[in-house]
Amino acid sequence: MEVALKFDNRRIDGTIDGTWAWAVAGATFVLMFLAYGNAYSFGVFFPAIATEFQANRAETALVFSVVGGLYSTFGVVSGPAADRFGTRPVCLFAMLAMGLGLIYAANADALWQVYLGFGLGLAFGMGFTFAPANAGLQRWFTYRRGLASGFASTGAGISILVLPPLVAVLIEAYDWRTAMRVVGILTLAAGCLTALMMGDPPNTTGRADAIVPSAERFSLKLALISRGFVMLFLSSMFVCIGFFIPFVHLVPYAIDQGLGSGTGVYLLTVIGASSVIGRLLLSAASDRLGRRNSMAMMYLAMAVSFLLWYGGGSIVVLTLFAVLYGVGSGGYVAMIAPIIAEYFGTEKIGSVLGCFMPNIAIGGFFGPFLAGYAFDLWGSYDVPMLVAAACGVAAVAFVMLMPARPYAPSTFQG
Repeated sequence: MEVALKFDNRRIDGTIDGTWAWAVAGATFVLMFLAYGNAYSFGVFFPAIATEFQANRAETALVFSVVGGLYSTFGVVSGPAADRFGTRPVCLFAMLAMGLGLIYAANADALWQVYLGFGLGLAFGMGFTFAPANAGLQRWFTYRRGLASGFASTGAGISILVLPPLVAVLIEAYDWRTAMRVVGILTLAAGCLTALMMGDPPNTTGRADAIVPSAERFSLKLALISRGFVMLFLSSMFVCIGFFIPFVHLVPYAIDQGLGSGTGVYLLTVIGASSVIGRLLLSAASDRLGRRNSMAMMYLAMAVSFLLWYGGGSIVVLTLFAVLYGVGSGGYVAMIAPIIAEYFGTEKIGSVLGCFMPNIAIGGFFGPFLAGYAFDLWGSYDVPMLVAAACGVAAVAFVMLMPARPYAPSTFQG
């Protein structure tokens, strides 16, 4: 009741939990669409880039590993920057970096330039979008936070339905350079316009006396060493070892199995469609089921999906893998910001979320690269699939070691 009373003055003027809050959720949807859609399209570019620069699987996968390894690390900078300067300028910088990076990579004469343009450009783009945009969104809601976050994060899921097939069509009709140039221009145009909508509610950023519930004031240092944060950090780190592998290697895997690149794009599309369920419906259900238990369910779904992929070979089994993986991975991404907001409040959520993000760097960098290295070494993806499944089970164990309920305000005083 205390929190509701504290926010009443801003509900009256139509900001918190109001119509504009949902407009911000829509803007976050578009930013997630562009950031993750461009990243998830890399698997479609993969064969053409490998052929163009005569690179092996590990060398080509390293392009994406630059993205996965750096974008989450940048959250340490982008999260606090958004707390201090506001969400809008940080997201605007992200879209500029991503769009220009894609255009630069489209004109590359050597593979290292693709590392720089696609890899570093998307790393800045995603790193300065995810934490600031999702953290900023939490400030606009006190009720239906899970539903709002789920809706916004469906942008990433729907992007898999749109951008990889679009890239495939453009590559077929023209070439990979034209395809990458087109999505770069699209990112600049749509992304920059949308980023301008990412303002913050009055008096919530850049001030020590920001109007926030007293229950949400805490010591950042104590929050970061709490059992809840540490266990959540470790659980996410383990699940991310396998998280990015399908988005990089699924199309090459389909080609290896004699199923064709079209089947790989189809499976990515199924992942995208299924992730909408995880992002929207299951994350909304977490408002009632609890964030911790819901997150554990997402981790378990991903672990089981990798076992299906390992035992697959038929279209039916691979489709089941894609459905289960999509539901689990989509729900996991959508749940990150709400679970942090629930346990640690929203006053410093950009900083907490930014400090949380580096766990993704470990899996984001090593997962796709080592999966490619394993294929170059043994001629199959069997070992990466089994390792990813085992890491998903470990993630379940770690997240269940979090406190069952959010911390009391007094926990972080000091």
